[in-house]
Amino acid sequence: MWRQDLITTVLLLILTCQPGQSAVGQHRQPGETSDSDMTSDWREILAEAIAQENEDIQESKEPVFSGVLEVVEDWPVSDLELGQVGGLATDKEGYLHVFHRADRTWNADSFDENNTFTKQSEGPIKQPTVYTVNASNGVILNKWAENFFYLPHGLTIDQHDNLWMTDVAMHQVFKFETGQHKPSLTLGKAFQPAKNNEDVERFCKPTDVAVASNDDFFVSDGYCASRILKYDKSGRLIGQFGVDDSQIPHSIALAEDLDLLCVADRENMRVLCYNAGLKDASLLGEPEREYNDDTLGRVFAIAYSQTDGLLYGVTGPTGILKPQGFTIDLREDDRYTRDIIATWSPDNQGFDQPHDVAVTSNGETVFVGEIKPDLIWKFVKEQN
Repeated sequence: MWRQDLITTVLLLILTCQPGQSAVGQHRQPGETSDSDMTSDWREILAEAIAQENEDIQESKEPVFSGVLEVVEDWPVSDLELGQVGGLATDKEGYLHVFHRADRTWNADSFDENNTFTKQSEGPIKQPTVYTVNASNGVILNKWAENFFYLPHGLTIDQHDNLWMTDVAMHQVFKFETGQHKPSLTLGKAFQPAKNNEDVERFCKPTDVAVASNDDFFVSDGYCASRILKYDKSGRLIGQFGVDDSQIPHSIALAEDLDLLCVADRENMRVLCYNAGLKDASLLGEPEREYNDDTLGRVFAIAYSQTDGLLYGVTGPTGILKPQGFTIDLREDDRYTRDIIATWSPDNQGFDQPHDVAVTSNGETVFVGEIKPDLIWKFVKEQN
């Protein structure tokens, strides 16, 4: 602070010391130092002060995160005994929640040609489908949601620690308030797929949910539809957008600070971002950004860290392209020179079939859930 005051003082002196006048505006007497000399001296002091200020600023800058994540070895400490991992999410306390399919698998004969689930007669999954996990060591703290879900998919946790889940077999979206095991809100008609995007009473294999701080929420729909629907906190439809833009909108992430709702457009191998309409409702659904790359692959999942403005994602098998994680600079605030700033995978060996990704609220830890093998990876930021 003192150096900034010095710079300001020197600037005032330079402006005051006009040629032929002293600092107090009097005519120079014989033997006195010329005003131009004084000004030159002050300019040298100013230059030195500015140079030191710039040097101090450079030294005080924290290193910029590269975007690369490192896998945490020996996590979890024991086998979680998971089925196919549908969704992952972390809560305010940093616990990891896992939504998996236990002993049920999604295969080629799970649905008929009309997108109707063919195994409804088998009943819901009998084992617990939701685990609460200690994120530090991977120890399971709680299990629940048995005898309810048929084919789990997306999992989201809002600011109140409510859990939002989608079930692609039931074609429904559920909200479970924290600590409760019965849904407080259900959208969609059980086992009735929507026939087209105009049917707003039903979904067709809905994939994911994103919730805003005002409790409005978004649903991506889905495997056999192509749209994003926005609702108020009571479940009243506000509008839908992105109709037919995506070929399987498989995951969504809300960047509320940027008023963006981003979509993992899986089969088109890209990330699309729309105006979320939270600041200006008239802009809801306006296309804002598109992120794609020939080496990206099919984008299965995305998750946003508002702490540092980064979007994390995972890609699945795509021909000769190996599944990988990627990091996008969504904030675009001149920290990086390109949008997709890094790619990463477990020890650079690649994933097999990653399905979902979650990031902790502090932005320091990222989890990736896979199908075949059914497991979860824990990552942390690479140390510069």
